[in-house]
Amino acid sequence: MKLHVLFDPDGHIVAAVRIDEHATASSRHMGRRLPGVRPVVSGGQKTAELEVPAEHSHLTFLQACRQLAVDTTQERPTLKRRTYRAE
Repeated sequence: MKLHVLFDPDGHIVAAVRIDEHATASSRHMGRRLPGVRPVVSGGQKTAELEVPAEHSHLTFLQACRQLAVDTTQERPTLKRRTYRAE
């Protein structure tokens, strides 16, 4: 599954859109893929097109958005399992 994600400086996914070939049929018209809705960046946020890692391929779109985060420690962002801080 490939996602276009909007994320904050801590890597938390703020918004996401599925952009792979299995995206909803509403993104197609007369057999042609239409450009989809994309999140708009504001104040310190970034966007990236990222592939869900194979070890998380069993997740649904909603589960991926809730359980994954963007790893911003590398040169290129990647998706990883979200970690929760004790407060």
